[in-house]
Amino acid sequence: MSLAHEGARDGVPSPPTILVVDDEALQREQLVASLSDLGVGIFQAGNGEEALAMIAAHQPGLVIMDIRMPVLDGVGAVDRLSACGSDIKIILMTGDPVSLHAAHARRPNVFTIIEKPIPLRVLRRFVIEALAL
Repeated sequence: MSLAHEGARDGVPSPPTILVVDDEALQREQLVASLSDLGVGIFQAGNGEEALAMIAAHQPGLVIMDIRMPVLDGVGAVDRLSACGSDIKIILMTGDPVSLHAAHARRPNVFTIIEKPIPLRVLRRFVIEALAL
């Protein structure tokens, strides 16, 4: 289930939001389930194009994105975000060593890059750190 939190109401700040982007629905659902108890809003997208639309609509505090996806991959989405001056924190994921190396070499604004399969406790630690929860 995806939650949307649209700004502060009655002076109470809204909880931070996370966008989970992966072309594999099962992978997205596992990530969402592992983060659902952190008190954050969670959105989902299936590729980089969908992610850019969700980012424009919801301005998440953190994006967790696979690198290898159809339509627009994670590196391309990060490049487009960087080109428009976005400072959204991004955690990239990949199971491909070549993509991992390329992402490390070119992404100064990426919070971290995690190799798949992702140990969920490690991902949770990075999410908590990135969002200062």
